[in-house]
Amino acid sequence: MATKIVYIFFFLIFLQFESKSNEQVKILENENNFVELNIIDKITSRRSIEKINIKKFNTLKDFEIYVDKCILDSRKGILETSALVQIKDIKNPSKDRVFLFNNWMFATNAAINAIEHSNYDITLKNCG
Repeated sequence: MATKIVYIFFFLIFLQFESKSNEQVKILENENNFVELNIIDKITSRRSIEKINIKKFNTLKDFEIYVDKCILDSRKGILETSALVQIKDIKNPSKDRVFLFNNWMFATNAAINAIEHSNYDITLKNCG
């Protein structure tokens, strides 16, 4: 009988932590949501912040950018923002089926998945 009470106690504690962790993670994947990207032109040293709608194809500079979803995760005590981004270089027509970038971007640590382009640096700033 005592072991059953202990199992029920641990199960209830597990459910409590599970419900709190679900409240701390937001998945933004509607067309009303947007992503803010920092775009730095390496040649002119100009920085621009562009708002891109989620689930829509957007053309900026020499790129076609598609953002599938954005995740706001605050389970570790800090807000970790990440977005699933696909970027195509439309300036070069021979690469129309090859993505320049097709991965997750992180706002707090942009060096994890960096975009390798000769003219631009693109990093995630925020989601909303």
